Amino acid sequence: MEKIIIKSTGNILLFLLFGLAFLFPFSELQSIQDAGFRATVSIYPILLAGYLVIYPFLYLVISKKQKWSRRDLSELAFSDEREKVIVAEATKTSYLVLMGGLILAMAIIGGIKLFSLFTHKEISIYFISILLITILLIMSTISYCITWCFEYRK
Repeated sequence: MEKIIIKSTGNILLFLLFGLAFLFPFSELQSIQDAGFRATVSIYPILLAGYLVIYPFLYLVISKKQKWSRRDLSELAFSDEREKVIVAEATKTSYLVLMGGLILAMAIIGGIKLFSLFTHKEISIYFISILLITILLIMSTISYCITWCFEYRK
């Protein structure tokens, strides 16, 4: 159960950092004649790059300390029939959250587009879409982890 919690927490942080990096990639963007193109990068892509380097190393250290098997690197891995059923239930719950969330996200995006047509206000569909996708990925990961833990304790 520790492994699923660690992997899920790691994935949630990864999705959050990816979302922030895509939502706020540049704090300012300037063009200079002599030097060509210069961009000032926000902190989120730097944090994402650092996380992509540090997390695999930390996970490797923890997995060696806990003596976890190397062959089950995914959250979907199982070692016996009981865990196979647990993974199936957690995947089913995550799938339901993901499908319901996608339908809701499409409705929200359509509603925002319709709202902007009537009010003539410029609303960034890119920003809203990335935000909804990030929230949806985090929610599906949380639902997987919670379901997995509840099923494991049965």
